[in-house]
Amino acid sequence: MRKRERNLSILGILGLGDLRGRGWRVHYSFWSVLAMGFFLFGDQQLLSPNLSRIGAAFGFFEAEEYRWYIGALPALLFFALGGFISLFIGIASDQYDRRKLLVFSVLLGECSCLATAFAQSYPVFLALRALTGIGLGGFFPVLFSMIGDTFRAESRSTAAGWLEFAMGLGIGLGQVSGGFLANSDFLGFAGWRWSFILMATPSFPIVLLYYLLGHVPTRGSAERALADLSTEDTRNVTLQAEAHRISRDDFRRIFSNRTNILALLQGIPGMVPWGFMFVYVVDFLEKERGYHVEEATLIALVFGVSSIFGGLGGGFLGSLVYRRRRRLLAMFGGGCVLLGSVPCFFLVNWPEANLTLLLVVAAIAGLIVSGPGVNVRAILLNANLPENRGSIFAVFSLSDKLGAALGPFLVGLLLLVGSDLLAYNLAIACWIPCGLLWFLIALTMEADEDRVDATLRERGHTAS
Repeated sequence: MRKRERNLSILGILGLGDLRGRGWRVHYSFWSVLAMGFFLFGDQQLLSPNLSRIGAAFGFFEAEEYRWYIGALPALLFFALGGFISLFIGIASDQYDRRKLLVFSVLLGECSCLATAFAQSYPVFLALRALTGIGLGGFFPVLFSMIGDTFRAESRSTAAGWLEFAMGLGIGLGQVSGGFLANSDFLGFAGWRWSFILMATPSFPIVLLYYLLGHVPTRGSAERALADLSTEDTRNVTLQAEAHRISRDDFRRIFSNRTNILALLQGIPGMVPWGFMFVYVVDFLEKERGYHVEEATLIALVFGVSSIFGGLGGGFLGSLVYRRRRRLLAMFGGGCVLLGSVPCFFLVNWPEANLTLLLVVAAIAGLIVSGPGVNVRAILLNANLPENRGSIFAVFSLSDKLGAALGPFLVGLLLLVGSDLLAYNLAIACWIPCGLLWFLIALTMEADEDRVDATLRERGHTAS
């Protein structure tokens, strides 16, 4: 009866039933973290609608120049350097105060985002983009480490879906802000500069309140293996996870985990097409297909908005298929990646499509292809011990950001030596090996999850 009541509650309907009956600080922390992710990730899409205008501000007027210096090179530093630094922040999150690390990462990202609006030279602009990437990269592993300790295995896809939903809304707002402020000028500031100010400013009071009021969950407190243990044994397991210090054995455990390796590998090609969709698609539709910047921005916006809801829906569906049979979650992810690439190929290669048709195609593509992202995070949470989750998400963030950096970088490189169509088709084709790797995850994830459960139960029995 209690389980049924939990499912019928508002939080149960939202897929967040694990929050029901917990203190207000737990609820506040979850929703404030979503708000921080909303504004922090909104920065990612501010450049895309304004490549030519930002390029002109720094003396790059030719398409080949601004695509490279504003589209490709900043993205390389933003994601690659951010991913590299996040490796250290993620490892630190398995040992130190996660609240302070989260606040540090958000402040670094938002301060540099705000400062970008005032950059007067290209080197300063480039350095600030790199710092923003470091903040965003550090936020990711700390956040998901805490999510794993707040939600149970069968609820983590949905929780990740809500996080992706918030981040996706931020990215969508960044697309809107950048596109619809593109040609404005207020108080001597170009529209693209105002978009950075608008995305960064609201996050500062949110961060301050989270630092003062936020709740950090106990490591290992949400594991299903603890259901078989007594209260005292459960306490001993969580204390052991909290007291754990990183050693070479931890990295040996992480990199001997087949699910981890496959998840890391799929992220590299899987992120390349997003580099096109988030960086170059507006410029491509405007310059090569003849759409006005507002129309091109609208197409990208529809893709972004549909991907937001696709990620959230993917989290709900992921939780459902996981409850039915765990390995179906990976098969679901692989199917979405392969199927979602089809409308993206259409978007690039159909030269005479009218605006309405492209909007429909963009919506379908976003709904389908965004589902796997939330579920790979749930898979990694379930397949790793609580004290290793910050570290694995740091490594995952590095590989993910490497793919995101290589996407715009490789597309930009191909644009210099080849045709636009070839570059963009090769980028989208990277979803094919990504999807195939998902089906291999289906063969490994159950064994790796069972190993985590067995280790936690053994710790409890040993402690008693």
